[in-house]
Amino acid sequence: MTTKDKKNSVRLIQKWVSDHPFAFVLGAATGLGLTLGILYLAKRRKFAFNKTASQMLPNLNMERYVFDIPGKDNNKQVIVEGSGECYSVKLNGKFLGTMWQDQENGMQWQTHDKDLQHYLADIAAAFSGAFSRNGYPAILKGTYPQIIQTEWKTDETLEVIISEETEMEVFTTFLEDEAPNLVDFEEHLDLIIKKAGNPYFKIIGIN
Repeated sequence: MTTKDKKNSVRLIQKWVSDHPFAFVLGAATGLGLTLGILYLAKRRKFAFNKTASQMLPNLNMERYVFDIPGKDNNKQVIVEGSGECYSVKLNGKFLGTMWQDQENGMQWQTHDKDLQHYLADIAAAFSGAFSRNGYPAILKGTYPQIIQTEWKTDETLEVIISEETEMEVFTTFLEDEAPNLVDFEEHLDLIIKKAGNPYFKIIGIN
C-alpha cells in the first residue's frame, strides 16, 4: 500500500467515525469489555490453579496416619496424629484419647484413657507397621486427605482412589515429588492413582 493509499484509508476511517460516533463508541467499549473479560478469566484460572496446588501440599509438620483395625461387625477407621512423643487417637471420627511409648517399659504403648485401652493393642500393632511397605497406605492417607481409599492389587501394586473434586494432574505431580520422601522401606512399589468409576489412571513408581 502506497503512502497516498494509506492517507486515503485514514480519511475514510475518520469520515466513518464522524458520521457514526455512537457505533464507534459502542464498538470500542465492546472491545475493551472483551479484553478485560479475557484478562479476568485468565487471572481467575491462574488463581484457581494456584489455590488448588496449594491445597495439595502435605502437612509435614504433623504426623498423621490413617488405617483400619478389625471390629466386631466391620473394620474401624483409626486416625493417629502427633507432633511429638504423644499421639491423639480417633476411632471412626470419635476421639478416644492419647497414647505414648513408655521408654522405661520397653517402648510399649501406654494410655490413661479407658476408651482407648480397649483398642490399644490392635492400634499399636497396626501403627508399628506403618513404616513398612504394607503399612504405607496409612502414611499416604494420613498425609493426603484427597485420598479416600487404597486397595492392594498385588504385593507391589497399590491402587489409590482420590476424591472426585481433586485435580488429577496437579495431585499426581505433587505426589510424584513427595511420595518417595515418605517411604522407609527399600522394596519396589507401584501406585495406581485414579478416581472412582473413572478409567483414567497414572502410575507412580517408588524405589
